[in-house]
Amino acid sequence: MIETKRTLINRGLNLLLSIFSVIAIPYVLPTSDNTVVSVASIFLFLVAPIYYWYNYSLKKVEKRDFLFCIFPALFLSICLKMGRDLSLYGNLSYTLASIIKNALIILAISVLIYSVLIRLLKTNLDKIKTNVLEKSFSFFSLFCIFLIVWLPILMIFWPGIYTWDAAMQISQLVNQQITAHHPIIHTLFLNIIILIGRLTGSYYLGAVIHTVFQMIVCVGVNSYICSRLSTFKLNKYVYYLILTFYLFFPINMLTSIYITKDSLFSSFFFLLIFKLCEYYLLEKKELGRNKAIELIIIIVLVGLFRNNAIYALLATVPMLFFIKRKKMRRNLIFVFCLGSILTVAINQTLLTVTNAKPGMEGQMYSVPLQQLARSYKNDPDSFTKKEKDELFNYVPERNLDSYNPRISDYVKNGFTLRNKGSSTLDFLELWVKIGLKNKANYFDAFFMLTQGYWDTGLQFPDKYYRIPIVEIRSKDTAIFGNFNEKSWFPKVREKLIDGFYNNQSYKKLPILSLCLTPGFTVWSFILLGLFSVYRGFRDSYFIFVFLIMYFGTILLGPVALVRYIYPFMLVLPVMFVFVSNKNLSKNNI
Repeated sequence: MIETKRTLINRGLNLLLSIFSVIAIPYVLPTSDNTVVSVASIFLFLVAPIYYWYNYSLKKVEKRDFLFCIFPALFLSICLKMGRDLSLYGNLSYTLASIIKNALIILAISVLIYSVLIRLLKTNLDKIKTNVLEKSFSFFSLFCIFLIVWLPILMIFWPGIYTWDAAMQISQLVNQQITAHHPIIHTLFLNIIILIGRLTGSYYLGAVIHTVFQMIVCVGVNSYICSRLSTFKLNKYVYYLILTFYLFFPINMLTSIYITKDSLFSSFFFLLIFKLCEYYLLEKKELGRNKAIELIIIIVLVGLFRNNAIYALLATVPMLFFIKRKKMRRNLIFVFCLGSILTVAINQTLLTVTNAKPGMEGQMYSVPLQQLARSYKNDPDSFTKKEKDELFNYVPERNLDSYNPRISDYVKNGFTLRNKGSSTLDFLELWVKIGLKNKANYFDAFFMLTQGYWDTGLQFPDKYYRIPIVEIRSKDTAIFGNFNEKSWFPKVREKLIDGFYNNQSYKKLPILSLCLTPGFTVWSFILLGLFSVYRGFRDSYFIFVFLIMYFGTILLGPVALVRYIYPFMLVLPVMFVFVSNKNLSKNNI
């Protein structure tokens, strides 16, 4: 009798929670508050399935399980609600009434997310240890398969997709005015185009050789890692799913011919994480000299092709001292430190040899500059005349008036510390003073700039930033003509460009469009990292720390772009393999 009464009470609560959740769903979708009631009525049919789902999933669990699921559920719910409000209105409401209303919505959505997470947590992962792949694939065979699958993309966008960054770097080379804004090694790599062009009289031939070489590197890294994975004791369906992802994921194919530093950097980053997983999570033994040298070379390549990667590597070193296994700790500290030192030394040598000028001064101040610009634009009266004069000494007023909440380029491009009376300390002091008077503007500026990284519902282009997830329209450079005339299949190319820029057809494919959002990748890593902690997989912590440190550098960057998060997209399946298979071992094939 008591048990029956308790069951009825639980079902009654689940019914109330399901109604509560259905009412809240429209408040995390891109529908305005004026139409939310009519939209909510459409979702009423979800009450019954959610009710039955809650009856199945919301059962008594251990406190530890509850805590590991409820906090990410709450955090994700907050991000979804904030993201929806920022996308619709461009700001958050900080009134007491709004905070209370939003808290209720977040609570309702978090129950729904929690119910999903708790069931995922209880999933029996032992099933993926069965049906083990019984054959391995050679590097050469996979290399040929990747090349066959990706070659049509190269032919469509022949001789490659040249971005704004590439056009800027080529202009620097032509005018012999190299700057440190982009990695020097990548700018010199682009110089291959000019050198071959001058030797043969055809810059076009140089472009082809450059793109093909880059594609071979990307194909080689993907093939190598997929080949190595086939030697592990993996469920064959999981392996084939991962192989399919790397073969056909659109961004993976496009990035191989995308002429920017991020293409090669992402491949080297991917290789580094895989090697760290293989050597320290799989083999779990002291590295020999050859493997240590191999890791150091990869670290150097990662650091050289992305200026901010070196900061992430150095910031990870203190964490390495907390690793319990002495040999592993000693190995990692040596490899990370020596790799970082060599990277700095080589980069400094390249700066000296090329006589490169400093990069944009405002790059590292992207977030503070956006906060100041938003405050000035929305509430100029909060600035005294002295504060305005100080601000204009760092950033011209025309740049402040060009403020775009999604990208800091329009503001930071005018920033300088070279004017009389300017200094980093004085600028930061001004930033703090203005911030105390513009707390809401500061919060909104940061959230709008970084929204792409934490909101799974945001996908470019939107009303603030018109560029799609991947720029597939080449930019003319100082040495090239019209790229449209070079494609082997110009009509297909134009259709794809039209689909990306005008129709945004990728947004109409629910699962694919979600996978293309940086926010989805970031949240996948958050959950994977928490799962690693839940399982007590301590050996993997240092890798997650490095990933967090690198993510921190791009979070403070000028814009939230897919190509900045692309390295994480590459790494995600590999990290899933190692974290979900704590005792992963090699196959005896």
